[in-house]
Amino acid sequence: MAVPKFTPAIGKNGLLQLANPGAPYRLLTIALAAGAGSMILLRIYAGVTAPEIPPGQLRRAAQIFRKLADDLDGGTKPDGGIADRADDAAVSVWQASGGEAVDAFKKLYTERIAPFPPAFARDCRVLAAGCDAYASLVEEVRKRLAEIDDAIMQVLWVVAFQPLTTALYAVAKAWAAVQIVRFAKLAQALKSLFAMKAAQILRMAFPSYVLTTLNYALIDGGAYAAGSISASATSKAAWGVPVGGVKENAENFGVIVGANTGYITAYDAAKLAVPGPAGRGSEMAARLIGSGFGYTPTENAIKGEEDLGPAPEQWVPKLESHGLRALIFPPGWRFVR
Repeated sequence: MAVPKFTPAIGKNGLLQLANPGAPYRLLTIALAAGAGSMILLRIYAGVTAPEIPPGQLRRAAQIFRKLADDLDGGTKPDGGIADRADDAAVSVWQASGGEAVDAFKKLYTERIAPFPPAFARDCRVLAAGCDAYASLVEEVRKRLAEIDDAIMQVLWVVAFQPLTTALYAVAKAWAAVQIVRFAKLAQALKSLFAMKAAQILRMAFPSYVLTTLNYALIDGGAYAAGSISASATSKAAWGVPVGGVKENAENFGVIVGANTGYITAYDAAKLAVPGPAGRGSEMAARLIGSGFGYTPTENAIKGEEDLGPAPEQWVPKLESHGLRALIFPPGWRFVR
C-alpha cells in the first residue's frame, strides 16, 4: 500500500496558501511578535553592556576628581595648591626650630606625608580620565543599541504599514475623483472657449492616474514619515540617546516624504515592466526596485550625497522588510476578513 505523500496547498503564486483569509493578519502578528522579542532580548543583553550609570553623572564625577587634583597640586596655578602650602609650612617649622622632635617630624613629613598629595592628585586625574572614557563608552554602546533597535523598528514599520498604505491609496483615489469632479465643473464653465468637450479636456490635462498618484504620494508619504520618525525617536529615547530637535525632525520628515514619492514612481514603473499576472516574487522585485532605485537615490539627492545609489549593506534591511511585506501581503490584498 502506497503511503500518500504530503502535498501542501500551492497557490497560483507558487507559495503556500493559508486557508483562512485572515492569514496576513496572523503572519503580521507573528512578525511583530518576533521583532518585539528581538528588542526584549536586546535589552537583556544591554543590561550587561550598557550600565544604568548616566554619562552625565560620570562626567560630573570626572570634574570633581580634576578639581580635587587641582586643589591638591595647584594644577596650572602659579601659587600652587594645598600640598605646596603645606610643604612651605612644614619647611618653616624645621627651619625655625630644632631638636629631636622637630627632626622626627621632618623625617615623617618628608618620607610619608609629602609624597602622598602629588601621587593622589595624579590618581585623581587618572580616575577623571577613566570616568570620561567610560561615559563615552556608555554613550557609544547606547547609540549602537539604539541603532539596532531602530533598524528592527523600521523593518517592522515597513511591513506593518501595508494595511495602512492600502487604505490610504483608496483615500487618494477617492480624493482624485472629487478633484476631477471639481475640474469638470470648471471645464464645463469654460467649455465655450474650447472646441472639445469638457471631459476630453479633463482627461488630457488631469489623468486620473496622475491625480491619484500625486494624492497618494502626499498622504502616504506623510503617514509613513510620521511613523518612521516616531519609531526612531522611540528607540533613541528608550536608550537615552537625544531624539533631535523640531527642525531636525521636520527636515527628516520632508526627506522621507520626497524619498517615498521616488519609491512610488519607481515601484509603479517596475510593475508596468513586469509581464503577466503579479505574484509574490514579482511584487517583491518591484518593491525592491522602488526602494533601491527610487527611494534611496531620491533620499541621497535631497541630502546632497555624491553617491545616489544604495550602499551594499542597505540591501539587507530592504530584503528583510520588503521580503516580509510581499510574503505576508500577497498582490491585490485588501481588507477582506
